[in-house]
Amino acid sequence: MKKIGLSILCGAFALATTAQDLLTIENESISLEEFKTVFYKNNNNTELTKEYLDEYMELFVNFKLKVRNADELGLDTVAAFITELDGYRTQLAKPYLKNKEFDENMLTEAYERMKQDIKASHILIAVDEKATTKEEKSAYDKILAIRSEIIEEKISFADAAKKNSDDKSAISNGGNLSYFTAFMMVYDFESAAYTTEVGEISMPVRTKYGYHIIKVADKRKAVGEVKVAHIMFKSGQGADEKKLNEAKDKINKVAELLRNGEEFADVAERFSEDRSTAVKGGSLPAFGVGKMVPEFESVAFGLNEVGAISAPFRTEYGWHIITLLERKEIPEFEDVKADLKRKIERDSRGELSKQALFTKLHKTYKVVNKPSTYAAFRKGAANAVALGTFSSSSVNTATLVTINGKAISVSSFVNYILFNQSAGSDIDEMYTDFVNEELVAYEESQLEIKYPEYKALLQEYREGILLFDLTNAKVWTKAVEDTIGLQNFYNENSSNYVWENRADATVYSCIDLATAKRVKRDIYKKHRGNITDEEILTAANANAPLSLQINAKKFIKGENEYVDAVDWKVGIASDIKTKDGSYIIVDIHEVLAAGVKELSETRGKVISDYQNALEAEWIASLQEKYSVSINKEVLYSLIK
Repeated sequence: MKKIGLSILCGAFALATTAQDLLTIENESISLEEFKTVFYKNNNNTELTKEYLDEYMELFVNFKLKVRNADELGLDTVAAFITELDGYRTQLAKPYLKNKEFDENMLTEAYERMKQDIKASHILIAVDEKATTKEEKSAYDKILAIRSEIIEEKISFADAAKKNSDDKSAISNGGNLSYFTAFMMVYDFESAAYTTEVGEISMPVRTKYGYHIIKVADKRKAVGEVKVAHIMFKSGQGADEKKLNEAKDKINKVAELLRNGEEFADVAERFSEDRSTAVKGGSLPAFGVGKMVPEFESVAFGLNEVGAISAPFRTEYGWHIITLLERKEIPEFEDVKADLKRKIERDSRGELSKQALFTKLHKTYKVVNKPSTYAAFRKGAANAVALGTFSSSSVNTATLVTINGKAISVSSFVNYILFNQSAGSDIDEMYTDFVNEELVAYEESQLEIKYPEYKALLQEYREGILLFDLTNAKVWTKAVEDTIGLQNFYNENSSNYVWENRADATVYSCIDLATAKRVKRDIYKKHRGNITDEEILTAANANAPLSLQINAKKFIKGENEYVDAVDWKVGIASDIKTKDGSYIIVDIHEVLAAGVKELSETRGKVISDYQNALEAEWIASLQEKYSVSINKEVLYSLIK
């Protein structure tokens, strides 16, 4: 068997060739850089000494020995391990599979747009995302003609919207979208709005809904968010004159109460017909632009001082008065950066980010298509792919495309089609997507070469999973399930598990003297077997909950101050009056002498100790099995 050896490598030649090899386990060398990656995660501010480094190195060696053991046992080939590590690999790779320059520009652009609100109207000519070229041209020509009519002042924008727009809300609002800000519209629409000057009409803009033209009415500094409370009297849409006047009279009376100094929250609670908010003093959740009807927003954002109260105003829902509770300006960039990233991923910008990555990878790697191979395959497959019925069981190893010299076969594309096809699929579009996915897969395969920090992090996860699985099998689960081994360990070490002297007692905490007197009478009844503690508790708390609390167990010294305060003799001890006027009664049933605990009484502690013993045995066996050499000169170089 091999003993663990701690040696300082010496000799000029040895130092020159292995200066950065800190640790060797059998034939595996571990560099100082790898050690530092782990060490400095938890020791950035620690004062380093030789003693401290020696202690940490011992832990590091034990960790590496366990990982070596797991590798030799082939735990890295187990299906569950592979699946778990692949899941982590996918998550860890995400930040690296980005066009960072493009994404940073998108972040900056989104934040700058957040600082401005846009008021605009639009006209939509709907056209499906998968429309034919003829349908696309027809929709484009139609909206271009509408734009020309408006510019030539043959018709107003609002009337043109009512007449032509496929957004049916235009019938009532003339295409007016009121104010909006970043992320409230699809990205292409948003971009057109932000790049069109006030008073101008954009050229046609294609979105997934069709073609739009946008007229920008106003651009203002973003109003941020406000939190308001309101008092409301409902009239409802289409209310008659009588109902409108009744609501108006009520809101005017409320306005008078507020002018006379009554608290807004009190008035809202008493009178507001929006009962869901009335119980909260009329308070509404904070909101930003585009979240409320325009009339409500206009008044809310027009209040400048916290506590300011509006004049009565009307919306389609009724009459309101509001007061400003809080105003939030647009946060600093760093405060919203993480949230902006999440929004970009969910927004249509996310697709642009992916396309930017594909563009970057096409420039990074040499992609060589095989046109003749693709043409031959396409000829027999295009129609079936379009119908969503393509199938193939044959293996075609012909090279379809290479990425940096790596050959990708026709069969790989076949599998991609089988997994992704649906009625209406286009084989050429699928091929483009396939190559892009292969590019991303190739880039992911290069991450450990290109990014040392990614490699180190992935290795940390790999070793962590291996260590968890093996430790679970050899230590944690074994200690719980190995009942014979646990019993033997307990038998050999039972002297470590002893009780001190204990008092088997019940402590009655009574809220006052009257309760204590009644409880003491009931305790004597309990001794005669006429009543139980549950019945004593129920009776004492019948009219005043918490008048009595009961704690019954076997107490050791120092565990309960009231049990400690009485003589440990069987029977009811003298009442103890506390500082807060409550009374404590201690009823001692039995005094138990010190002695060894039963396994059932200390099972958790024995299992913990058994686990420690199993781990110590395991480490000792690994230290015997593998040779270990530490270059302490390299290790101690960390001190300076």
